[in-house]
Amino acid sequence: MELIFWGTRGSLPMNTPAHRIFGGNTSCVSVHAGEHSVIFDAGSGLIHLGSKMAEQEVREVDICFSHFHSDHICGVPFFKPFFDPDCTVRLHSFGVAEATLYDALTSYLSRPIFPISIDDFQAKIEFIHHPDGAGAQLGGLQISALEIPHPGGAHALKAQADGKTFVYATDTEHTIGEANQSLIAFMRDADMTVYDCTFDDSEFEHRQGWGHSTWQEGLRLAQAAQVKKFGIFHHEPERSDEALMEIEKQAQHQLPQSLVTRDFMHLKI
Repeated sequence: MELIFWGTRGSLPMNTPAHRIFGGNTSCVSVHAGEHSVIFDAGSGLIHLGSKMAEQEVREVDICFSHFHSDHICGVPFFKPFFDPDCTVRLHSFGVAEATLYDALTSYLSRPIFPISIDDFQAKIEFIHHPDGAGAQLGGLQISALEIPHPGGAHALKAQADGKTFVYATDTEHTIGEANQSLIAFMRDADMTVYDCTFDDSEFEHRQGWGHSTWQEGLRLAQAAQVKKFGIFHHEPERSDEALMEIEKQAQHQLPQSLVTRDFMHLKI
């Protein structure tokens, strides 16, 4: 299984001299197993992935959404396969949320927020909803989902193929002193897990209710679940390269198999 991180920032895209190493694109990860691939979330990183897919003349695309907040869907109107009449794009959502994926995208892609609508796309678009507890077999990749605490609803996603497991658990909030046992079970023995590491424990007290977690809580969950590699993901928008390098240093002191994810990183598991 190969992972490509097209966007690792949280909440808002960023581009300053302090965001050169880890990048400023919002959440988007492509998961590849043999000839099959699936995309997790459609943040601003989706733009670069779409350009690559257009070059490769990809005709079948599956995008799985963890939830529908703007930083996870803002890449949609710039995704080149949507404008290819020979392309089929399947959009997958899971479980229960405050709105359907169709409602979220049509609201986002409408005036006065955005000048074009879904009707302007030329590709064949399919909206596929998977109820709670139901997985999806997308080519050679088995996808499953777990509801996690986040305003408006969100789901952790898991991709499995050929005995390898990747867990994508972004945009979730923890309760201080109470480990999320369901998430630990979902992450158990994963080859790679990324987690919502927006805040530091020292910042979290004044940001409860915002729907996000800390890199230290991510480490605690990864250790409890005995994951093989842990990725710090969904970086706070203003977190500088210098600050993220220091977080990575501290994290690796506690859990050597951890790293801070960065835009355009390729990992094989």
